[in-house]
Amino acid sequence: MELTINLESYQNYTLMILDGDINCSTIHLLENALENATRIDTSHIVLDCSQLNSISSDGLKLLLHCQVQLAGHFYLSLYNVPNDVASLMELSGITYFIQMNTHEQNQQKQSASA
Repeated sequence: MELTINLESYQNYTLMILDGDINCSTIHLLENALENATRIDTSHIVLDCSQLNSISSDGLKLLLHCQVQLAGHFYLSLYNVPNDVASLMELSGITYFIQMNTHEQNQQKQSASA
């Protein structure tokens, strides 16, 4: 499956909605979208991963590289990450550097507030 990225700008953050797979053939799309997000006048970039099917090691490497490059200028976070993708991100150690919120955590918060 290909990767589609929608970029939306809000007052306090830039939202990137990821849909599809991040792999060696789609990595350039994510890289370009992240570069475009840094041109918007917000300091927080949120990646909505609710429709992200998979991420390769190249994708993980890009996210980590971006976090290092953006540190001090932008805050990068992952939101609504599917559980199988979240497990891979946790195993890779990327969650030590990028805040991640999983789909399961969001469901638990909604259940607790109901």
